[in-house]
Formats: sequence, C-alpha cells, structure tokens
Amino acid sequence: MSLLAASCLVGCKPTSSPAKHTSLPAVQVLKVQEASPEKVVFVGHYGTGRTIPLAPTQAGRLTTLSVVSGQYVHQGDVLAIFEDRLLLEVAAQAQGEVDAARAELNQAAATYKRSRGLDAIGGVSSGTVEERASSWRLAQGKYKSAQAALTQAQIQVAETRIRAPEDGRIISVTGVPGSLVGAGSEIVRMSAGLPEVRFKVPSSSFWTVGDAAEVSVPVGQKSQSVHAVIKEIGAVDDASQTQDVKLILDQPLPVAVSSLVTVSLVPHDVSHVVRVPLTALVSDDQTHGHLWGVTEGQEPHLVLRRVQVAGVRGADALVEGLTAGERIVTNGDASLHQDQAVQCISQVSER
Repeated sequence: MSLLAASCLVGCKPTSSPAKHTSLPAVQVLKVQEASPEKVVFVGHYGTGRTIPLAPTQAGRLTTLSVVSGQYVHQGDVLAIFEDRLLLEVAAQAQGEVDAARAELNQAAATYKRSRGLDAIGGVSSGTVEERASSWRLAQGKYKSAQAALTQAQIQVAETRIRAPEDGRIISVTGVPGSLVGAGSEIVRMSAGLPEVRFKVPSSSFWTVGDAAEVSVPVGQKSQSVHAVIKEIGAVDDASQTQDVKLILDQPLPVAVSSLVTVSLVPHDVSHVVRVPLTALVSDDQTHGHLWGVTEGQEPHLVLRRVQVAGVRGADALVEGLTAGERIVTNGDASLHQDQAVQCISQVSER
C-alpha cells in the first residue's frame, strides 16, 4: 500500500517546466515579409505653365470667333476676326501712294542722271543740275514716307486677325460676334507652356524631384495615361503637414485647365523594406521607431529592433531595418524589456 501511494504521488506531481512556461508574459508574433512596391494615388489639378489673355490692339467690331473653350490651337491659327473694310481701303490708298512715289522717284533719278556732266560742257547750268539732284533726293524721301505709311496700314489690317501666339489650349471665350470691342479688352484666354499637375502629399513622404509618375484621366470608356516627372516639391505647411508637388507632363491631356486628374506615384524601391502592423510599431519621430523582435528556439527572448519608417500602407507600416522571415511582437506594451523571456501564444498570418 505504501508503495502504491508513493507511485501515485510521483505520477500526479506536475513538472516544473509547464509552471515556468505559464508564468512568462504571452505575446503574439508574426513573421514579416518584404513589401512589394505599390502605387500611391493622389488627386491633382491639371494646368499649364502660364495663361495668355488675347485682346485687339485697336477698337473695332468683332465679326468672327473661330474657337471654343477647351479647343487646342497651334501657333499662328486665327482665333478671331474684326471688321477690316475701312482698314483695307486705307491700305489700298497707301499702296497707290507708294506706286506714285516710286514713279516720281524713278523719273527724278533719270532726269538727274541725264543732267550730270552737262554743266561742264555748257549744256545746262550748274544750278539746274543741283536743282534736279534736289528733286531726286526729295522724291527718295517721299517714297520712303509712302512705304512707311503702307507698312503701318498693313499692320493695322493684320491686327484685325487675332492669332494664337503659340501652341496651347483655349481656356475661355468672352467675345461676342457682332459686338464693338475696345482696344485691350480680352476676348479669348488660352493656356500655354508645358502641361503640369499640382497636388499635395503628406510631409512624411519620401518622393524627390525627378521621380516618375503617371497622370490619368477618363476619356470615354477608358482611361488615358501620360508619363510625368516631379519638377518641384514645396516646403512643409505647418498647419496641414503637407507639401505641394508639381509634375511636368510629357504631353498635354485632352482636358480643360483646372480639371481633376489622378496621379499615381511609385514608392522608391528600397531593399529589405518589410510590412509590420502599426500596432507593433512605437514611433520615435516621423521617420524612426522601434518594436520588439523575438529570438528563435525553445526559450524565445525579446530583442529591441530600431527601424526607419518608409511609409504607410493601410493598417501596416513599411519599415527598413528588419529581415524577411524575422519574428516580431504585434501586441507589445510598456512592460516588455530587452532580453525578456516570453511565451509565444499564437502565430498570426504572415505580412
């Protein structure tokens, strides 16, 4: 009986290992995996480098407008026409005066040419030769004056045509055919220069000047995409903690200025960037933080791991400083400390 009782006591006595195991703090762990690059999407405003107001240099009646808002035009295209009948008559009169002055100049030149040298042989007097030379010089002056008047008249006729000064897109048309328009009054406004897009990004972003982007806009049933490059990044706004970004596009988009477009930016390909839950990360500042790693083996211990934050993706942070496959704690708290033995109670799905 005593032997049986002793054997029972031996069989029911719990081992020391489970007691020690259950006294350890329980932590939830996961194995981290490298994060694949993923496009980040923003909404931007489409525009161009500058806008150009177009107006007549002289008052007149607007007869024709050949463009509409949103139309793309090329340098030299006629956008509007003003009444030019009276100016054409002035130009025609100026042309007649040029023709008359040219004929008078030719006659005066021929007369002076015949007279030269005749005074030496007594054919004509020296005074007559000088008088004919003066008539020739006077005819030259009248001809030049007539030419200048014709040029001015031709310029005024040309100014009745409002032409595109360079390639661009019409932003607005305010002129009305048939109305009287004062000199300098805007009738058409166009955008010109390199196409660009402006938008805002969080101040913790790591994009830089020269990074590539894709700008898209829905056209019909499909989306048209244009390649772009970051041209400028503004200073951080203290109130909103954002930065203004300007993109330069390879080619214009078929949309009006100030239209909303979609901007897709690809994060930098940084080696050994992994995804970790935001719950596991303790931020030190905007780009740095720390978390707890867990050693392998029968008796796992905590290891403090300092990381650099490369971005945020949903409920996860993208960090540098960890190795793919490494185990980390996802439910850390202030009571944990370096080299502390822990109990891994569960293994959640890999990130």
